[in-house]
Amino acid sequence: MPQKTYDEYFVGEVFESYARTITEADIVNFTCFAGLKLPMFIDEEFSKKHSIFGTRVAPGLMTASIAAGMLEDILGKYTLAALGLDKFKFTAPVKAGDTLHSRITVEGLKDIGDGKRGVITVRISVVNQTGAVPLEFWGNFMMRKGELP
Repeated sequence: MPQKTYDEYFVGEVFESYARTITEADIVNFTCFAGLKLPMFIDEEFSKKHSIFGTRVAPGLMTASIAAGMLEDILGKYTLAALGLDKFKFTAPVKAGDTLHSRITVEGLKDIGDGKRGVITVRISVVNQTGAVPLEFWGNFMMRKGELP
């Protein structure tokens, strides 16, 4: 997907990222790396008996991290800085075997006024293979105006 400078975006524009299937290894590696030990993330037998999901699930922040990678593929080399991520809404579980992609909607553009930068506000909706949206959040990013020298 061609990456765009700040000047090339418009409010209401929507991008679809590549898709990625979540694996057992993804969940194990993320929970180990992050030091997460909740049984709903690491103990299948506990989860079968006691979880409302009936199986282990991926941590929400793992899903957000994967979505950040998908977003990077869209905003890419013209991104100067992440200014903030907020309003995380976790509404459905993500399980091993789920295939996710992100839908990125441009919700705001604010010119910095120096002629070199602007701030883009995006809504990131993570969508699974059934069309459910297990995660939605918003981000503000400082973007470069104009092509790289």
